[in-house]
Amino acid sequence: MKYYCTNCGAEFLKWSGKCSNCGQWDSLAEIPAAELKSKNSSTKKSSGKVGFEKPVALSQFKKDYDPTKFDRFSSGFKELDRVLGGGIVIGSIVLIAGEPGVGKSTLLTQVIQNLSASKRILYVSGEESVSQIYSRFSRINNKGEYSNESVLLSNETNVEAIMEMLDGDLPEVLIVDSIQSLYSDTVKSIAGSIGQVRVVGSLLTRIAKDFNIPVLVVGQINKDGNVAGPKVLEHVVDTVLYLEGAEFNVFRILRSIKNRFGSTNEIGVFEMTSSGMIEVADFSKVFVDKEISNNSGVAIGATLQGSRIVFVEVQALVVDRGMESGPLRRVANGIRKPRLDMLCAVISKKAKAFLGDKDVFVNVVGGMNIDDPAIDLAVCAAIESAVWDKVVDLNKVFYGEVGLTGEIRSGIGVDAVLNEAKKVGYKGVVLGNSYKGASKFVQKTKDISSLV
Repeated sequence: MKYYCTNCGAEFLKWSGKCSNCGQWDSLAEIPAAELKSKNSSTKKSSGKVGFEKPVALSQFKKDYDPTKFDRFSSGFKELDRVLGGGIVIGSIVLIAGEPGVGKSTLLTQVIQNLSASKRILYVSGEESVSQIYSRFSRINNKGEYSNESVLLSNETNVEAIMEMLDGDLPEVLIVDSIQSLYSDTVKSIAGSIGQVRVVGSLLTRIAKDFNIPVLVVGQINKDGNVAGPKVLEHVVDTVLYLEGAEFNVFRILRSIKNRFGSTNEIGVFEMTSSGMIEVADFSKVFVDKEISNNSGVAIGATLQGSRIVFVEVQALVVDRGMESGPLRRVANGIRKPRLDMLCAVISKKAKAFLGDKDVFVNVVGGMNIDDPAIDLAVCAAIESAVWDKVVDLNKVFYGEVGLTGEIRSGIGVDAVLNEAKKVGYKGVVLGNSYKGASKFVQKTKDISSLV
């Protein structure tokens, strides 16, 4: 009897809790006797021939192949289709990850209802009984009657048994909720372990490719904030989607961090209600409320998320420490803390607003996380507004990246930001002098010394 590591593939004569080759815990699995016998026999037959699929010349694809086009169909949600790159690709495997209770099963339930009129769907949920699944479908059914005959429910947890189901009755869409509840007979470890997740993920990928059907898989988030595995599934699947949302926030943000069939910069916004997810098309209003934000320490920024322009409300609070000792506090919600530290240093040096004896708190309203450096100008404007206690005109949008010398550089897609700001109803956009255009709608500023 032998054992192999499901993480690095190393073989061992006896089981151990930790792989001595790669250092991974709980990754050793038993090699079945039949597989070990066939492996040993194949090594002895050095003269034997192995069957293989003939390689295809790259030039063959030049005539009748378009790499930008894939066979897709709509999920019934425009927001989800946008994040996927235009819809669900046939033969792809999509991982939808998120914290427990964020709405992954709810979103997939509504996708099933949207597709039930035209697609035959197998929904496998190892975490719920069939009666519980039906109860959720009845509760979330906010579109009236849908085709019950085309939706098949199962709570099977053995991946080999699921493959047998497909051999006998092939659906057009397979949904698995969640992958941590499935196990394979080839791995001698509990469901949800690293070895099981790796093997089950590989088998589901083969199902998608061999049967040419899309497979949507739910993946839970572990305590480290990663897809349980960790990161094992992200290398196997075609698309990885993250559903984000604060515990007490009704809005959910769907973003892609890997997509072999589209952009990874798109986001989709949903509102969680008692009857399921509702798409939020004009979601700039989600992050900005000019009626209740007419106070100092508030500025409106713009960020480019894929093909969409999002206007967000940036709030800042600057507190004088007085005689309090201890390290300065720099709290950043929605932007990276190292970015906030840098901007505070630039403001102290270049804007004559010394922050070396003050605590600074910055928050992006709505729970959105922004990596776009063009939000820098809005953050600086909000901080300066809080320092001088001056109210910033919320009809102006700040858009630009701030450098270490205090200069302002225009971000990517300035023209798109200007057009969207006019459409939404803003009165002007504050940009750096590097912008070459000129209009009454544009307000240029040389540096961050006079934003308020």
